[in-house]
Amino acid sequence: MIIADALLMVLGFTALVFASANDIKTKEVPDWLSYSLIVSCFSVRIFHALIFSDLWYFLYGLIGFGAMFILGLVMYYTKQWGGGDAKLVMGLGIAFSSNLFSEGSFLVGFVINVLILGAVYGIGWSFYLAFKNRESFIKSFVKIFKEQRRVRMFSLGFGLLIILSVFFIPVFYIRFVLCVSALALIGYVYLHILMKAVEDSCMYKWVPVSKLTEGDWVAQPVYVKGKLVCCPKDLGLEKHQITALKKSNVKKVFIKEGIPFVPSFLIASVATLFYGNIILNFF
Repeated sequence: MIIADALLMVLGFTALVFASANDIKTKEVPDWLSYSLIVSCFSVRIFHALIFSDLWYFLYGLIGFGAMFILGLVMYYTKQWGGGDAKLVMGLGIAFSSNLFSEGSFLVGFVINVLILGAVYGIGWSFYLAFKNRESFIKSFVKIFKEQRRVRMFSLGFGLLIILSVFFIPVFYIRFVLCVSALALIGYVYLHILMKAVEDSCMYKWVPVSKLTEGDWVAQPVYVKGKLVCCPKDLGLEKHQITALKKSNVKKVFIKEGIPFVPSFLIASVATLFYGNIILNFF
C-alpha cells in the first residue's frame, strides 16, 4: 500500500468514527465533516497524481465519488438515508476507491457489506428500540398483528403449500431452495409487522422548533395562516422552512426519527478491512 492509500484510509476511518459518534448522539452528521472529508481526500489524490504523474489515481477518486454520489441520491430520495449520510459516503467513495477495478476492490466490498451488515444493524437497532419502549411497542405490535391477519394467513398458507410441494420434488437442491424461500416469506411478514410496530411506537415524537435541524423528516403537515410550510412529502426540513416556523411562532413539530445508520458504515468498513467482500469470500 502506498503512502497516499494509507493516508486516505486514515482519513476515511477517522471521519467514520467521529460521524458515528455524532449520529448516535444527535441523529445527524455535520456537513463540515463530510465536506472536509471530500476536500481532503481529493487533495491527497491531486497531489499524488501531480507528484508521480499518475492521472488515474485522481480519476479513481473521481469515479468513486460519482458512484457514491448516485448511490447516496438513490438512498436519500427513497428516504433510506439522511442528507448527512449521503454526503459522507461521497467522501468515502473518494477515500476507498484506490483499487477500484481489481477483484478485491475495497469500495465494492464496502458497498456490499453496507447493504448486508446495514440490514442486520437496522434490525438489531429496531429490537433495541422495541425493548427500550416495550410498553408502547407491545400495544402497537398487537394492534398491527391483528390488522395484518389476512396477510399473515395468506403467507403462512402459501408457505406451507411450498413446503409440502418439496415431497414431490426429487432434487435435493431445489427442495432446499423452496424450503428456505417459504420460511423467508413467512419470516418477512412477521418482520415487517415488527418493524412497523417499532416505527409507530418509537420513531415519532414532538420536537420544539428551536431543536429542529435541517433534514428532519416531518410526520404531519404544518400550516401557518392557511399556508403549507412543510409536510411528510418533503425530503427533509430545509433551512428556510425552519426559519419560517420560528418566525410564525410555531412551538412544536411532529417528526419521524430515523435510525442512526452511520455506525453501520463503520462496521462495514472494518469488516471490509479485515475480511473483505462478504459475498465474494463466502462463496
